[in-house]
Amino acid sequence: MKTMKNMIGYRTLSAGVMSLFLLMAACSDTNKIDFTANDNANLQSEANADAQTEETDDMASVAVAADASTLTGREDITGRTEITVSDDRFKCATVTLVKAADNSTLLPHGTITIDFGTGCLGPGGKNRVGKIVVEYKGRRFLPGSKIVTTFVGYSVNGIALEGTRTLTNTSASETAPVSFTIAEDGMKLTYPDGTTVTRTATRTRTWNRTANPLEDSWTVTGSATGTNRKGKTYTMTITKDLVYKRSCAITNKVFIPVQGTKDLVVDTKKVTIDYGTGACDNTVTITINGKSKDVEPTADGN
Repeated sequence: MKTMKNMIGYRTLSAGVMSLFLLMAACSDTNKIDFTANDNANLQSEANADAQTEETDDMASVAVAADASTLTGREDITGRTEITVSDDRFKCATVTLVKAADNSTLLPHGTITIDFGTGCLGPGGKNRVGKIVVEYKGRRFLPGSKIVTTFVGYSVNGIALEGTRTLTNTSASETAPVSFTIAEDGMKLTYPDGTTVTRTATRTRTWNRTANPLEDSWTVTGSATGTNRKGKTYTMTITKDLVYKRSCAITNKVFIPVQGTKDLVVDTKKVTIDYGTGACDNTVTITINGKSKDVEPTADGN
């Protein structure tokens, strides 16, 4: 009889444990974030497009800074000149400057060509090919100056960039933090497998300068629309200023923002992306319908 009671007890316990497991599984399903493989692909696509375009703007600004006339207005060089840029991303590139016919000390005007040739391996394992062409007009820290960036056969790790990016200085004064509005025209990223990302954006980019250029950072506000690699239309809205750090990109291979939040909407599904509080890492927190998880989007992969 004792054995029978024990067997009944074991069965009762087993049933109880099974019920507990089922309850835990049900709770787990209830708390599980609805983040699908398509959502992950959309996040990766957005991260890559964002990082590629923002880094291009940063490199254009660094290149223009190499021409002292854009700062002081004192230098007046005509003709073709090879210049040196103090940034590791330019070490294996040839950088040339051509002054425009209307160049003057009051209104510096020229074109800088950054030529990476048939292949140039830079920091973070980025292999750049082709040319970035940067036309500038005006002293870069004065309101109204412009930097227009275009691409000639340019790609990063096999991802080709096309289109035009125009940065217009909208700073309140010469001493205020340098702010630019960013207008994109025909921006397109083409991946080695033939898939594409298109992008139209309206943004404001504020350059936070320091004594050491490697410690510079910039904040970005605004929104973007376009199509992702799956041909889906998307919208992106920055809900809290995005912060990028040059030191994170160069030293830690972090090409995405390190702070701020934005909403990515594809097929009416909204994913909120939180980049943290400033640490140089590739981890972001995504939230869907009030449920969150940490993921690591790649900004330079295929």
